Amino acid sequence: MTDNQKSAFTSGGEGDRFFERNRSEFQKMVLSSELGPANRLYFPYLKAGNRILEIGSSSGTNLSLPTRDIDVEAYGIDPSEAAVAKGRSEFPQLHLSVGTADELAFPDGHFDFIVFGFCLYLVDRALLTKTIAEADRCLKDGGHIAITDFRPDVPTARPYKHLDGLISYKFPYEKLFTAFPQFQLIECRTFSHGTEAYHADPQERVSASIIRKSLKEGYQKL
Repeated sequence: MTDNQKSAFTSGGEGDRFFERNRSEFQKMVLSSELGPANRLYFPYLKAGNRILEIGSSSGTNLSLPTRDIDVEAYGIDPSEAAVAKGRSEFPQLHLSVGTADELAFPDGHFDFIVFGFCLYLVDRALLTKTIAEADRCLKDGGHIAITDFRPDVPTARPYKHLDGLISYKFPYEKLFTAFPQFQLIECRTFSHGTEAYHADPQERVSASIIRKSLKEGYQKL
C-alpha cells in the first residue's frame, strides 16, 4: 500500500491511540505558564488578525496557546477523531477538524502561518511531496511555515515503536521547502525530545524551524 501509515492513523485507530498515550503531556501544556522551545521561537512571528493552521494538532492544546494573548483565527487538523472531539469541547475558540496533511480542505492562500506539529516523520513517503505542495498551496505569499520534528545527523528510517509495520522517518524537513528559492529559512533551534538540553543520541534530537514564503525575494534580479 502507498498510504500504509495514513491508513494506520485514520481507519486503523493509531491516531486515537497516539492521543491517549500523550493526553497527560497535553494537559501539562495547558497548565504550564511557560512556553516550550518551539513556541518561544514561533510566537514572535504571529500577528493579530493572522489565520493559522496546525497540522497534527491533536486536541488543540498547543494550538490554543497563542489564542491566550494574540487575536488569531486558529485552525487545526488531526487524524484522531477522539482528539478532535475532545478539543472541540475544551477549546471552543478553535476550528478543529479530522484530516491529514496530504489533503487540506482549505482554499488557496488561506493561511498566514502553518505549523507542522511533530507529524512529518510519520507521513508516508509516497505522500510527502503532496504534503509539502498542499502546505505551499494554502500559505499566503509572505506567510510562514513552522516545523517541529526530529533532526538526526543523517536521514534515518527506524521502526515506529508503537505499531509494527510503521516507520519513523527522521530528517531536517525544512530542506524540502528551502530547495525552492521562494522559501527562506529564517531561524532554526535545536533541542531534544523531552528536554531542552543537548542529547547524545542523535535520534532524540529535535529542531524547530521558521521558513518564510516570498515569491519574489528568493530570486536575484539580473
